[in-house]
Amino acid sequence: MKARLQNRKIVLGVSGGIAAYKACTLCRLLVKLGADVHVVMTEAATHLVGKATFEALSGHPVGVEIFSQAQRISHISLVKDADLMIIAPATANTLAKFTAGIADNLMTAAFLAATCPVAVAPAMNVNMYRNAATQENIQTLKRRGVYVLNPASGPLACGVNAEGRLPEPEEICEFICTILGERLTLKVDPLLPKPQKPLELMQTKLLNPAFGAGLKVLITAGPTIEDLDPVRFISNRSSGKMGYALALAFKNCGAEVTLVSGPVNIKAPEGVKLVCVRSAQDMLTAVDSLAGEQDIVVGAAAVADYRSLSVAKDKIKKQDGVDELCLHLIKNPDIIASVGMREVNRPYTVGFAAETSHTEENAQSKLIRKHLDLIVLNNVAKKEIGFDSNDNEVTVFNKDGKVAHFKTQPKSIIAERLVKLIIESFKACL
Repeated sequence: MKARLQNRKIVLGVSGGIAAYKACTLCRLLVKLGADVHVVMTEAATHLVGKATFEALSGHPVGVEIFSQAQRISHISLVKDADLMIIAPATANTLAKFTAGIADNLMTAAFLAATCPVAVAPAMNVNMYRNAATQENIQTLKRRGVYVLNPASGPLACGVNAEGRLPEPEEICEFICTILGERLTLKVDPLLPKPQKPLELMQTKLLNPAFGAGLKVLITAGPTIEDLDPVRFISNRSSGKMGYALALAFKNCGAEVTLVSGPVNIKAPEGVKLVCVRSAQDMLTAVDSLAGEQDIVVGAAAVADYRSLSVAKDKIKKQDGVDELCLHLIKNPDIIASVGMREVNRPYTVGFAAETSHTEENAQSKLIRKHLDLIVLNNVAKKEIGFDSNDNEVTVFNKDGKVAHFKTQPKSIIAERLVKLIIESFKACL
């Protein structure tokens, strides 16, 4: 995990909201992941959390005063060679200053001087957040290329239960890893499409979170369970990690995501619509009812190929003198093929091929046979990747052949690369 942010310079801005205490945990997590963290605070923030706390956590002096004599923490040197600047929490006042281009403290001056990607995590009273001025400021920052992590809902310091909470540090950390993932893998994946040039001077060489805005995406994930009797079933070792990572990556790109999931032990990403199913038949019903409304469907689930012809009402018992049990299995429906073969309202369709031998040939054969636009191959014979692993290595094909190969790395990073490739391929077909 540490390599995800190894040697990445991150400037952490802390403005004067009550949620400033969460920035301490965020700082610690970023350092744990290998980041070189430099903290800048507003004067108001120092009344909530002391400078000494962040200096101990980051190992660097903390910047507050814009006229500090410390050369290393001037607004120019602070963001020089930075990979990312993130403000968490970002108050309504700070967002307004960013939008207006006001540079009256070290943080706002550093924001204007930054040429790296910039992200903000708004946190404030719900009425302040919903105020038209704040919402307009947020939209303006998004248009300028600033990454915005929407606030969470829950108990606020003012006593109400509503949106305005700073997301948990772990979620913010994952958001940061998502943004910086492009830089982490670009050098080792030469077939990855080149980053888009920024539309404006403000940020960013990376994928903008609005890249997938307006898209409706359905993803299947996890295994299916095919019952034999009340206590036994047929299934596989799929953990659902790849499908859930894709759901998060699509959501972070601004897409509206529906996740149709078999039984897994993973929490669905916040903001993703979760549809829980058990069997292949259940999954087919859910996908068929939703596929016509989608722009993109990704079949990442490991659907059982066969199910029992009939499910025993009672537990199947061992019989004396009988050493074998014969099961009558019938083929399950091919869910992603049913999407690829739709004649009306067909979405852009992406399949997964888990193979153990003749991998590329089998994957390309499935692509044609199932009428897919893309297929993602992973060799599940390799024990260190694929099923029930945190890592994966995949090769992507379209009808013309190999499109990209992503070497072994965390599934969350693989998901980010795949989402970028899928959305670009989808848009190229419009």
